[in-house]
Amino acid sequence: MEKYLHESFETKVGGEYDVIVVGGGPAGALAAIAAARQGARTLVVERMLYLGGMWTGGLVNPLFDKREKRGILAELIADHKSLGSWGGFNGESFGYENMKRLLEEKLYAAGGEALYQTQFARLIVEDGRAVAIAVENKEGRTIYSGKVIIDCTGDADVVVSAGLPTMLGRDGDHLCQAMTLMFTIGNVNFRQRTCDDLRVLIEDALRDNDTGYRLPYSRPYIIQIPNSNTAVVQLTHMRGYNPTSARELGLAAIEGRRQAYEVVEFLRHNVTRFSDIELLETAPLLGVRESRRIIGEYTLTKEDLGAGLRHDDEITTAAFGIDIHNPLDDTQQCYPVKRYGIPYRSLIPKGIEGLLVAGRCISGTSEAMASYRVTGDCAAMGEAVGIAAAIAAGRGIGVREVDAGEIIRQIK
Repeated sequence: MEKYLHESFETKVGGEYDVIVVGGGPAGALAAIAAARQGARTLVVERMLYLGGMWTGGLVNPLFDKREKRGILAELIADHKSLGSWGGFNGESFGYENMKRLLEEKLYAAGGEALYQTQFARLIVEDGRAVAIAVENKEGRTIYSGKVIIDCTGDADVVVSAGLPTMLGRDGDHLCQAMTLMFTIGNVNFRQRTCDDLRVLIEDALRDNDTGYRLPYSRPYIIQIPNSNTAVVQLTHMRGYNPTSARELGLAAIEGRRQAYEVVEFLRHNVTRFSDIELLETAPLLGVRESRRIIGEYTLTKEDLGAGLRHDDEITTAAFGIDIHNPLDDTQQCYPVKRYGIPYRSLIPKGIEGLLVAGRCISGTSEAMASYRVTGDCAAMGEAVGIAAAIAAGRGIGVREVDAGEIIRQIK
């Protein structure tokens, strides 16, 4: 029988904010910057020592679905270009360190704050309204109150803490898409012009290889970091793991590192162009493609995306095709979409006030999420929800009362 020890202890109060963002990835960082620029006293809580999430700790490149995006995302791309950290082998990759720098500079220039190496512990709800969060870090447990809380954890951790229902993985067996652990290699010879050219070299080597070795992911991507002989590699695939289990996340990371070591050894010894490469780093964060999704005021579907459905309350649009990495084998299901709208309603969880969501865990089916999960779309959602939170906090109104048209008008 399981036993639980219930402790009673005092928890200190760390401060009061208009907007608190939990998770500082592409969605959370832009949510915090946007809210702060609206004049809201803003705090973003982040478990790493930097902002950016998948952009930085996850080593995820390139920046997918950036087209027709205005606002902070377009601003970031322009800044990268001016710093010489945009372009690379495929024309739309960026430098990770400059991304960390730019996000922090923009947050603090707007008057926002970041609380690093801090883990979200629980949401505090009073009379059906989110009013504060408890966090854990070197200082112990601390409570921060906020007029509006934004869940940008990617896994709907804040929503779950409120006791609200969520969806996990695909229908039926609830399995989630395969994970990837990105890694970087140095001393890469980039004489080929495209990723496809490098892929052909690898496929030729596999055909000539008599050891029986097979890549963990059969559609490799080797992406140059701008102005360098360094590349980030998408070549690992960890299947069948539950992204909401700490134990299984650890096992997935161990498998991902093993795969990375094996891939580098294979490339070094079987592809002449890679004979001098070295493994520089495996990503500090796992590339989780799918986990929990909230049940919001509107649920996006595969049919919506295929029809290019637009909404009166849309806060951004997306056009990245549905891309499903099978949780059981090395197959991949891809479906085209027409540019579609992401409605504000999908960012509002049912059953609570004062709480918003941005990123892959918004309200949508597993298939729909396989499109808008990419970082360009998560970032755009984040900026929109940050503006919405600042408006609600500043006017003392509910998040459902914020006009989506006003949000869009603020994104310049």
